[in-house]
Amino acid sequence: MYKLYTNSNNDLFCYFDIIKDALQKVDIQTTLCEKPLGKNYFIIDYDPSDILEEYSRMMDEDNILACEYSSYELMNKIKEIKYAPDIFLQYLKIEHIKYFFEQFNIGIYQGFSNANCSLELAKILKANVIDYERKHKSCGYSFLNLNIELAYKSATAIILDAYDNGCDFLVVEDFYSFYMFDKCSKELQTISNRNFEDFYILSFAELANLSLGIVPYTLKKHKLKVSLINENCH
Repeated sequence: MYKLYTNSNNDLFCYFDIIKDALQKVDIQTTLCEKPLGKNYFIIDYDPSDILEEYSRMMDEDNILACEYSSYELMNKIKEIKYAPDIFLQYLKIEHIKYFFEQFNIGIYQGFSNANCSLELAKILKANVIDYERKHKSCGYSFLNLNIELAYKSATAIILDAYDNGCDFLVVEDFYSFYMFDKCSKELQTISNRNFEDFYILSFAELANLSLGIVPYTLKKHKLKVSLINENCH
């Protein structure tokens, strides 16, 4: 039984903790646990040593998974921590897959995490992964509170680069980029004077669920509505 850690106080984490449904579908049992540090866990300047100390005290077994890359990058300094998408891919078999994505052009944002799991899953799903110039550029989250206009422009440049290169949607593995690309989409469209309502963002967990024939409830909560994928899974 793996223990999945998320943050139930922060609505955005629901886009990543649904990995539990995909894990269950590939016969991995999990239980969902709440992070002990409250909703401000992902403040940029939070002292990581405090977080690690807290986790070290609470861990009593070696099978704890981090749902998304931002948390894993911090928590992996505790050697027992594992990354949920890695575990999913280890146990995924072709017979588990209900929907392949060969008809889709997928962009994968690699700015924070290199998104190795997303790249591997896209390959397994036979998707056409589109290369675009700004895939490693900052999404702007780290300086959102310092220069909001520059942060939005940075995120917009990435979105439009992927969009204009023919991507049907963009896959992300971390909390920060999802926030910038989806939650701030109205602001990004305003600052760029472009409309990309038909372009949407998926977390790794959502793509994994969809490939297994599960339409996650999180799709309804996106600012950019995921109608194309949703229709294909019904």
